[in-house]
This record gives sequence, structure tokens and C-alpha cells, in this order.
Amino acid sequence: MKQDLFKEAIGGDRYLTVSLYKEELMVHIREYQRAENDRLFPTKKGVSFNKRRWATFTSHLDEIERKVELLKAKHPVDYSQHIGGGYYVTVMKDIKCVNIRRYWRPINLKKEVPTRTGIALRLGEWDTLLATIEQLHRKFPELKNASPCYASEDHANQMGFYRCTECNPFEYQNY
Repeated sequence: MKQDLFKEAIGGDRYLTVSLYKEELMVHIREYQRAENDRLFPTKKGVSFNKRRWATFTSHLDEIERKVELLKAKHPVDYSQHIGGGYYVTVMKDIKCVNIRRYWRPINLKKEVPTRTGIALRLGEWDTLLATIEQLHRKFPELKNASPCYASEDHANQMGFYRCTECNPFEYQNY
């Protein structure tokens, strides 16, 4: 059984956690389910980040927060940001949440479509997540100081970017 190195509630039975997987820190935003004995067990509803994907996600927090504030003020918002692999963060005008979800591209389509893998955070949970991220970064400075993959040396040329499965997950096999 994996041991959580960090676990903080962000609302309901949803948590921001950190665990080790194959000697690498993994950050999770995940929903948990209560068993009969009141123990919590992680569900499939959620997302996991390695350090590089976490760095990409956190580099967009200010922009995402601006879109959430527009949404709260009832302004039209249509925001989608790729954060690595097949994962996107979306904020849409008709849905009062921040959606962090994996996408995939069917063979016959030119545009990615969302999968069931991910989590939609209510606006209150989003606010709590932002505050909890600060606690997480104090405990794990290596997560705060991590670099996104696009800042690595192998991205110094265009082919490095095109071959990167984090930056270009749906096209890399073509290069």
C-alpha cells in the first residue's frame, strides 16, 4: 500500500496528496471514498502529476485564477490550457468549476476530446487548492523549484519539442 507523504483536504472527500512512485514524487488531486469503517480510499476520479507536469500546471495558476475570477463575476469565459501529456485545464462559462482532465485524439478526428479521467473542482475547492499548494511547496521545495519539460535542454531545437510526449502528446509519433 502506498504511503502518502502529504495529504490535505480541499473540500468534501477531495484531497491534494503527494506520494512516491518508483522513487519519484507524484502529486495527486483525487477524490476519496469512505468505507463502512470510515476509512478513506482513493477513487479513479482525479489526476496525477509528475514533477515536470506539476511545474507546468503551477506555472499557469495565475492565469487560471484570473479566468476563475471572471467566471465568478459572471463574465463569459472559454479557457483551455494544455499542461502536459494529454492533460488540459479548462474553465468554461456555463460550468462553475475548474476541470483538470485527460484528453485523447481519436484516429478520425483532428481535435482532442475529453476522457473520464480527471476531476472537476468546484470553485470553493479551487480556492482551497490554491492555499494548499503553498503548504505543499513549503514541505516539498523540490516541487516548487521543478522545471517544466519545455525548459529542458532537449527542447532547445524544434525536433526536441516535436518528439516530446509531454509537449506534443498527439503528434509525436509522426516525427
